[in-house]
Amino acid sequence: MALALLFTVLLLLSLPFLILKNYKSTKVPPLPPGPKPWPILGNLLETMGKGKKPHLDLAQLAKLHGPLISLRLGTQLLIVGSSSATASEIIKTHDRQLAGRPIPDVLMTSFGTHPELNRLAWTDLSDEWRSFRALMRANLFSPKMVDNQSCIREKKVGEMMEYLGTKEGEVIRIRDAIFVFVFNSLGNYYFSRDFVTFDGEETEKVTKLIREMMKLWIAPNISDFYPLLSFLDLQGLRKKSDECVRKLRLLWDGYIRDRRAIKLGAVSDFLDVLIQSGFSDEQISYIFVVCS
Repeated sequence: MALALLFTVLLLLSLPFLILKNYKSTKVPPLPPGPKPWPILGNLLETMGKGKKPHLDLAQLAKLHGPLISLRLGTQLLIVGSSSATASEIIKTHDRQLAGRPIPDVLMTSFGTHPELNRLAWTDLSDEWRSFRALMRANLFSPKMVDNQSCIREKKVGEMMEYLGTKEGEVIRIRDAIFVFVFNSLGNYYFSRDFVTFDGEETEKVTKLIREMMKLWIAPNISDFYPLLSFLDLQGLRKKSDECVRKLRLLWDGYIRDRRAIKLGAVSDFLDVLIQSGFSDEQISYIFVVCS
């Protein structure tokens, strides 16, 4: 009943724009083949109306229309490459033209007043993004830095193995132990400190928080399909995401402010690099939310 009401509202809101579109004489570039879109809905029913595995629906559509297909998800155009040759053509040959990704609406509440923050994580090939990528490559992913970080990885692996040794004969969830290992490894790369502990209540809270945030970020969102309706946040995803981000930032916002106040001359971790590179506390916090 609620779904039917939602589609009725979408239909009524979209009619004026469909009428205006019929009177426009703009040329549309040729698109790859694909299923014929329905009015208003586009191809949402073909990709999301049959269950919770849209990747399987896309695989079936590829069998009918070929390895490169075009779809309409609401008002948004989606081009799907589903073969290795097509993916190689997109990623290697036309990566600069096709690298831009729209910023999910679910992120716009937390950082909507700072659009440059979203550009740091969502590729638009802007100067800010290029500079940040170079900074990450030089200070986190260069062969020298990866080698320097080996002592951190060895230490965290040792701590995890020691913890697992204390649980001999007990049933444990290995994913929770791995989460602590990964989260604390990142915490030491970025902040030179741990944030969670094995068997701690805080660890369970952070784990649930990150999983909830990831679910919200990848959930199908009406606001992405119909940007005109984004201000309504009909599914409440943006509101929930904003609350998750707020809680996660409590882990390190105070630490960022304290580190800035110290004004260290030497660089000890990636937080120092970002501070000395002129990033604001808000930008730094956002970077670690995305990287977590």
